[in-house]
Amino acid sequence: MTESSLKLRAIVPTLNAAAEWEGFASALLACVPAEQVLIVDSASTDDTVELARAAGFQVHSIAPAEFNHGGTRQLAAEMFPDAAILVYLTQDAVLAQPDALKRLLAAFEDPLVAAAYGRQLPRKDATPIEAHARLFNYPAESAVRTLASREQIGVKAIFISNSFAAYRREVLMSVGGFSDNVIFGEERYDYGCKTTACQLEDSLCGGCTGVPLTSLYVVTGLQALF
Repeated sequence: MTESSLKLRAIVPTLNAAAEWEGFASALLACVPAEQVLIVDSASTDDTVELARAAGFQVHSIAPAEFNHGGTRQLAAEMFPDAAILVYLTQDAVLAQPDALKRLLAAFEDPLVAAAYGRQLPRKDATPIEAHARLFNYPAESAVRTLASREQIGVKAIFISNSFAAYRREVLMSVGGFSDNVIFGEERYDYGCKTTACQLEDSLCGGCTGVPLTSLYVVTGLQALF
């Protein structure tokens, strides 16, 4: 499966992102055409919207009170019913390589992969605690995680980060998508927990939920700088 063969949409929630816009936007545009990018902006008071439109990105504006980590991402997902892959980023994630997205999407060559996320590296001026968190949560080796992985790594089996993550839209929607009342950790609660629950039910009742047994592929050769 090649990048060009995918119906791809990249989604970025923003709020007053102008100060970091140049580095973020230039890195993103090196990986994906502007017309495939949606900015969901929470009424920024700086030049975020103007900069996004100037870059050729589609912009959808919402009121600040309407923003929710789960609900806003679900709103965006519902805007693209024909997309095969939804890529989520945060405004402070600077893709470190021009082929970062291509390498992330390569995970979906395996039809059992439902989601993939990229490695995060600490920014150059990160504190020791910030650096440790990135290096601990994002090791240097890629891995495939399935339901069985819980036996070895417990709750980390459902770890995923929407700072730079991609989902098969069909699978994401089959477990109900992102909830509209999640204030953080929407990717781990809505994708990780729901998919795990459905897989457990499938294993007990012979596939009655209709949710495929999917894998989570961790592509740690990719980097997002924080």
